[in-house]
Amino acid sequence: MDETPEELEEIRRQAERIDVYKYQRRFRALKAVGLGAFLAGLVGLILWMVDSRRNPCERVRDHFCRLEPNSAQCQSYQGILDESIHDESAEMRSNIKAQCQSKIERLKEEDGVDVK
Repeated sequence: MDETPEELEEIRRQAERIDVYKYQRRFRALKAVGLGAFLAGLVGLILWMVDSRRNPCERVRDHFCRLEPNSAQCQSYQGILDESIHDESAEMRSNIKAQCQSKIERLKEEDGVDVK
């Protein structure tokens, strides 16, 4: 040890200024941000899954009944919704749901209406 007492004192002062928990705090902050992003993604995924699970015929019926509750289209889609749920043939239920989905897409393309 060739340091003089002044140099040793300077080394001690520098050592006291070192923050030993700096990287630990940074890592905790990064973990918190990562966890928040993960949870936000998870909530988005759950909402998307719930929305995509909903029957497209129900969405179309709700759209038309929201506009005019006693209209012919509202009543018509009420019957279509009932068929899309209670028809005996699984293939027919699937076809009805596909037609309702195409109606949703057509409304979005042609009229700019977002059916929720």
